[in-house]
Amino acid sequence: MKFQGRLIPDKSEEGRSCLSRNILAIKTIGGIMKKIVMILTLLAAALIQNGWTARPAGPGDNFRLVVLADRTGGANQKAFEMVLRDIEWMKPDLVVTVGDLIQGYADSAGTVKDWDATLPMLKALSCPVYLTPGNHDITTPEVRSIFIKKTGRNPYYSFDHQNSHFIVMDNSLVETLDKMDPAQIRWLEKDLRSLRNRSGIYIFMHKPFWAAGVGAGQPDKLHDLFKRYKVTAVFAGHWHNYASEVIDGIRYVVMGSSGADIGPSENISLAGFYQYLWVTVKDGKFSPALVRAGNTFDLDHVSLKEETFAHQIPTKAVFVDGPELIEGRKLSSLEAEVRIKNPTDKPIKTEILWETGQNWKAVKNSIPVEIAPGDSLKSVFRFKGSGTLYPLPVMKMSYPFGRDKFYNLEMSPNVTRILECPRAKKSPAIDGRFDKNEWLGAGKIADFCGWDGNPASADPTQVYFMHDGENLYIAAVCRDTVMAQLKAAKTVRDDQVYNDDCIGFLFAANKDTVYQMYVNPASTVWDQLIDNTRDDLDQKWNGGFQAKAQAGEREWVLEMRVPLKDIGLPVLNKAAEMRMNIRRKQQRNNQSALWMYDWSYQTKNFGVVRFK
Repeated sequence: MKFQGRLIPDKSEEGRSCLSRNILAIKTIGGIMKKIVMILTLLAAALIQNGWTARPAGPGDNFRLVVLADRTGGANQKAFEMVLRDIEWMKPDLVVTVGDLIQGYADSAGTVKDWDATLPMLKALSCPVYLTPGNHDITTPEVRSIFIKKTGRNPYYSFDHQNSHFIVMDNSLVETLDKMDPAQIRWLEKDLRSLRNRSGIYIFMHKPFWAAGVGAGQPDKLHDLFKRYKVTAVFAGHWHNYASEVIDGIRYVVMGSSGADIGPSENISLAGFYQYLWVTVKDGKFSPALVRAGNTFDLDHVSLKEETFAHQIPTKAVFVDGPELIEGRKLSSLEAEVRIKNPTDKPIKTEILWETGQNWKAVKNSIPVEIAPGDSLKSVFRFKGSGTLYPLPVMKMSYPFGRDKFYNLEMSPNVTRILECPRAKKSPAIDGRFDKNEWLGAGKIADFCGWDGNPASADPTQVYFMHDGENLYIAAVCRDTVMAQLKAAKTVRDDQVYNDDCIGFLFAANKDTVYQMYVNPASTVWDQLIDNTRDDLDQKWNGGFQAKAQAGEREWVLEMRVPLKDIGLPVLNKAAEMRMNIRRKQQRNNQSALWMYDWSYQTKNFGVVRFK
């Protein structure tokens, strides 16, 4: 008789031979195998019906990938549409971005609106698009949920395409690798550890942390992971400048721009053009190419060394020094000392050209330049003026280097503006009402310029300064011909005040540390501390500032008390001074008024405050 698929022998069969028993065993195993095959067949049918298919073997991977660079900040919409059009013509199988798809830096409602306006643009592509979060896409922890809702994905995630694995990381809110969430690093390692026999592993992140790590010969825990788990390539963006290297067999790529404004002209030698990366994977082999509007370029068109050198030319190879100018005085003449270094192994042959407005006239407009390797040049240029500082003369020069590369320079003399800050006879009331008697004798700044070095297009601004030995007192009178359009939406400390009408300050008692703040007409303060030694920002830092602003009929006024110890000056001696820059932002016409036109954290380009 049979019981659960096995033969139960009768007593009469006990004496049968071993051969008979073996035959019975084979029949039993055959029955079991038939049932197993039937179960597996039914399971496979169910999985296929629900959309699952077996992943092909690695050598069979065949697909076309596009890596899309930054669209923002400062989007050129026509350029972005051109890039999308070119990509769609090429019909890739999937597109992965490196971040900064939206402009961002708005409140929650503005961020939602930005996504709603931008995401439909991707409908121009007929393939799946996977988004990497950039610092414009996720600007604060609060808008992270908007990214998740609008993209349908967490800020960091992974997915498979055929037998290749894709990992998207999130470094949108941090500036250095050591600030990344340890939980994300643990997730990354777990994800990599789980992979077996993949034909390719591709990593995407917005900020290229590897450039300051393994790319600069420094310890890099991410690179160690990538190397251990045999990552194929790592893609990033953020710089809007292209660079690529192969390190320990891993292809690292920093994408340029797919729509972020690159300025009025291209620089093909430095890959300064609108671009995307076309990746062909055939039989599991990874083959990338850099593409510019229907043109392809060698992936090593610009090395990391060349990009780094080019970026440093205006700060470490070419200097245009101007005179000092004490506020309230006029310049009738100007001397500009140009110093050019040639640290390369090739001679520099170029020309210096000067362009001036009606307020300055050059004694000599141009000179030829020839500098031997390792040598330098110093030349003084003189200008006669009308007493109006801006626009400053502009020096133009093409700096050649490397493999037939060149860097186009446009630099003005660095006129160091000096504000003499007197001691207050009596501390002013911080009430947002500008009382001329209270600010009598204060140091005054009223001459501002725009980004291009021309006179500021924003409405007139006057800023007054005094001190009492312990505090710096500031009054800003910001004229506005259309006060009804004054924007002052931010009311919470450290909210994005810089998106309102506001006035901002950079203070530096030394070159290593910069204190930055913006204040809007609602008296709301945003501030942060910048560590130049680590290229790091601390947005949790708060100074003990007292600020009060009020809006009138024709201007808004800000008055502030800034404890000097909070900006790096605990004690004032007779020779005490600090570096400073000022920026007023007028939102209705998108204009900025700058004291020193280089609004950056390079303290050598700040003006000087001398305490009296």
